[in-house]
Amino acid sequence: MNLYELLLRFDPTGLHDAAKAWRALSNGAQAADSRHRNQVNGPLRNGNWEGEDAQKAFYTLGRTEQILEIVRVKSAAVALTLDTVADRMYQAQTNLKNAVHRAEEWGLTVGADGIVNLPALSKGEQNDPEARSNPERKALADLCTQAQGRINKALADAKEASDKGDHALGRLDADILTRPRTFGSTAETATDVKNVAKDLGLADPYVPDNKDPQKSADWWKSLTPEQQSSYLALYPDKVGQLDGLPSAVRDEANRLALDQELDGLRSGTARGSGIDEGEWNIREQNLMKLKEQLDQHDSAVGDKQLFLLSFDSKSYGGDGKAVIAMGNPDTADHTAVLVPGTGTTIAGTGGQLERINSMQEAAKEESKGTNQKVSVISWLGYDAPEIPVVQEANFGVVGTTRAEDGAAALRQFTQGTRVAQDGVGNHSHLSVFSHSYGTTLVGAAAAGGQGLGADDIVAVASPGMTVQRADQLHIDPNHFWTGRAADDNIKIATGLTLGDDPMNTPFGGQNFQVDTSGHSGYWDAGSKSLDNQGRIIVGKPPATVPKNHD
Repeated sequence: MNLYELLLRFDPTGLHDAAKAWRALSNGAQAADSRHRNQVNGPLRNGNWEGEDAQKAFYTLGRTEQILEIVRVKSAAVALTLDTVADRMYQAQTNLKNAVHRAEEWGLTVGADGIVNLPALSKGEQNDPEARSNPERKALADLCTQAQGRINKALADAKEASDKGDHALGRLDADILTRPRTFGSTAETATDVKNVAKDLGLADPYVPDNKDPQKSADWWKSLTPEQQSSYLALYPDKVGQLDGLPSAVRDEANRLALDQELDGLRSGTARGSGIDEGEWNIREQNLMKLKEQLDQHDSAVGDKQLFLLSFDSKSYGGDGKAVIAMGNPDTADHTAVLVPGTGTTIAGTGGQLERINSMQEAAKEESKGTNQKVSVISWLGYDAPEIPVVQEANFGVVGTTRAEDGAAALRQFTQGTRVAQDGVGNHSHLSVFSHSYGTTLVGAAAAGGQGLGADDIVAVASPGMTVQRADQLHIDPNHFWTGRAADDNIKIATGLTLGDDPMNTPFGGQNFQVDTSGHSGYWDAGSKSLDNQGRIIVGKPPATVPKNHD
């Protein structure tokens, strides 16, 4: 059977059904990966199992999750290829049938081989030389050429679609499963997706530009479940960054993107990457630490479950960024965002998780008996300065640039938090906490645009917030709280380059009671400092002290 006959008989249903089956396999692999991580690997890692046997077992368990991720991405890419080929073949078939129909309307005939013929001459015309060259016959011959061109084009399009699909599918073999290697297989799936798209001639998929959380949320809701699962498997690095999407969606996307990027760093080298070996190694080490922290919490449930809302290993020499929620902020009754200060990088994820856990526990204690849910978010969504403000002798070098650079991102994040909550009919009590230079960023963010949309703003150990008064933060000063330990040397920096001291009377707002010592003791268990933060998180007024009169 020739190509013409094959295309006329083509039925796209078979390819679409096959794509559906591959997509189901992809979804099944994702579900199995999630269950394995939360119900097998996570509990074992948190069960204090140590020793040589444990290490071997954890390697095998990690390998199982790697295989499931590979199957998930590769299967989704196969589904994309089959659907694309089916659609293009169907379009080619439609064009072919239209061309044949038009040829017949013109009085032409199309043979079983797809060749267009002029109507046969009568016996009399066969012996009449002028019959072959009369204007009507000549016009009909032109139409014949035109119809043949359309048929040939449809056949060529069909062959091209088939060939491209064949080439793309050739990339998606199982060699990385049958010939496993320690590193590189997971990263290869991301490369395969890009190459498959190139093979098929697909344009970059549309993903919102992440400038309007509501626009991103509306786009996500407009996708079918099948489209959503494809985006999550094939473009996790794009989906995971979108403020306004459900936290569970972002977490799923970012965990896959993290595994792919980390695997690429482990299996690659700095040569030809545009960065030096030192930065390459820093990125790898930081992402390893981030993944280790996430893995340690894999068995957590309820308000202890972690959601990776965004990450970036590439900022400022590999210091990186990461935004992690403890408890789902979309459905929480109370949501707190903690913005850390100078010197904070992805490498410090463990310390940040300890702090937000302490804040969450303090809030839960204050809301005991209410069954209210609390989510606390560590927001390292900016490039924190490397200079420790409390140790730097020349405070004049500490400026507001990093704070101003990150301000818009924080405003967008809190807006996106509200959008995601609106998507499930929730509107939590939202408080934004900050520490040290993080207070400078929060000040810049709250003062700009429409502010942070927070119910309360809290500045802990602030060297200045870029403004002179609390009423410049788009919030009622009665809901602005600040606190500083008596022996915290950060007070030396206030009023120099980052803004007026928020502890002083002219700034406005209220000072909450602090009973801890130093620059980092505000989260000490059992302290009034921590208890007061817990009260603010759940919307209760903290214990206060008079403002300074300096």
